Amino acid sequence: MKYSLIRAALWAVSFLILALAPMLLAYLGPVAPRTFWIEAGVALGFVGLGIMLLQFVLTGRYQRVATTFGLDSMLQFHRQMGIVAVGFILAHPIVLFLSDPVYLEYLDPRVELPRAVALSAVTGALLLLLATSLWRLSFRLSYEWWRALHGLLAIFVVFVGTVHVLQVGYYVSGIGKQVVFAALGAGAVALVVNTRLLRPWRMRRRPWRVEEVHEERGDASTLVLVPEGHAGMTFLPGQFAWLTLGETPFTLQQHPYSFSSSAQEAPNRVAFTIKEEGDFSAEARTVRPGTPAFLEGPYGYFVPETDPGMGCVMIAGGVGVTPFRSMLRTFADRGDPRELHLIFANVSPDQVIFFEELEELRSRLHLTVVHVLEDPPEGWKGESGLLDRELLERHLPETPPEFEYFICGPEPMMNIAESALRDLGIPQKRILSERFDMV
Repeated sequence: MKYSLIRAALWAVSFLILALAPMLLAYLGPVAPRTFWIEAGVALGFVGLGIMLLQFVLTGRYQRVATTFGLDSMLQFHRQMGIVAVGFILAHPIVLFLSDPVYLEYLDPRVELPRAVALSAVTGALLLLLATSLWRLSFRLSYEWWRALHGLLAIFVVFVGTVHVLQVGYYVSGIGKQVVFAALGAGAVALVVNTRLLRPWRMRRRPWRVEEVHEERGDASTLVLVPEGHAGMTFLPGQFAWLTLGETPFTLQQHPYSFSSSAQEAPNRVAFTIKEEGDFSAEARTVRPGTPAFLEGPYGYFVPETDPGMGCVMIAGGVGVTPFRSMLRTFADRGDPRELHLIFANVSPDQVIFFEELEELRSRLHLTVVHVLEDPPEGWKGESGLLDRELLERHLPETPPEFEYFICGPEPMMNIAESALRDLGIPQKRILSERFDMV
C-alpha cells in the first residue's frame, strides 16, 4: 500500500508532541504554581496555539507529510483539528474568567486599549474562521474568497496569539523562550508565504497552454494542456494537480483536479476533465485553445499498486470517474493484465461521462463495468437506484487475487461506499478515498 500503519502512528505521535510543544516549552524552568483551573486554562491556550501552528504544515502541500496520509485524510484531519484548535483557544479565556474574574481585565479597554481590542478581534476572528469553514455555502462564499479569508484569519490568530504569549510573559520571561515562540509564529507565516507567493513565482517559469477542449457528457469538458518551453510534468495515474488558468499564477483561481489522461502521455501532454458545478468549474466550458495555464503538482497517493497481480475495484460517482479514466487508460497503454472492476453511479445515461470510451476500454483490458442509474430510462436492464451495500455485494469480485478499493465521487455516495466495504470485511488499509471537498 501507499502508506504504512506504523509510519502513520509515528506521524500521529509526532503531531501530538509538536502540538504540546508550546505548553511543554512554557513550563520548562521555574514557574510559580497557581490554582489547578488557572493552569488548566493556560494549558488549553498553549495547546490550541500549537495545533493552530501545525495547521499551516497540514495545508502546505508538503510531500513528506502527504505521503503518509494522502489528500483526503489530510484534509479531513486538518478540518477536525482546526475545530479542536478553535475550541481549545476559546476555552482558554473562559476557564480563566471562571476561575478568577480578575482576568476579565484583559478585555477591558479602560485598562489597556490595544490589548483589549486585539483579544476581542482575535475572538471574533476565531468564530468567523469556524463559521465560514463549517457553513461556507450557507454564507454564499465562493471557494476562492473563502480560501483567501481562511488564510488571512488563521495568520491573524497565530500572530495575535504569539504576541499575547510574549506580552503576558509569565511563562516566557527568558530571552530564550521568547525567541523560540517568536520563531514559531514567524515560521507559520513563512509557510504561507512559501505556498502563496514563492511557489507561484517559481511556476511562472513553467507555463502551460490549453491545446484542446473537448465537450463531454454530463456538462463536463476535458482540457488538454501542453508545456511551453519546459519538459512538462510526469504523474502517476490517480494523482492530481492544482490548475490555474490565465496569464499569471498569482490568483485566487487555483483549483485541484485529477489528471484524466494516461500517465503514458505525460510529460508532454496532460488532461483534466471538469464538470460544471458552479464557481470556477462553470468557466471550463468557455476556455479556448491557446489559453495560458499553470500547474502545481503532481500530488496525491490515490494510486494503484504497480504489481499487476493486484486487482482494482473502482467505485465512482459522476465526475469522480476522472482519476479512474487516467488509471484505465494508463493500464491499457501499458498492456496491464490485472483484473479491474468499475462500478459507476450516475443520475441518467446522458450524465455518464466517458461512456463510449469505457466501452472501448473493455476490449483492451480485463475490465468489468457496472453502470448504476438513479433515474434509468424505460427498458433499462442494468442496476438502478442508489449505490448501497447490497449492490456492492452483488458486484464485488471474489479473491484471489487481492484487490485495492478506490472510491471517488459525491460525499454521500462515498460515505455509503466506505461503510459498506468495511461491513463486507474489506480491510481499511485496502480502501482508498479521494475527496475534493475543501471544506
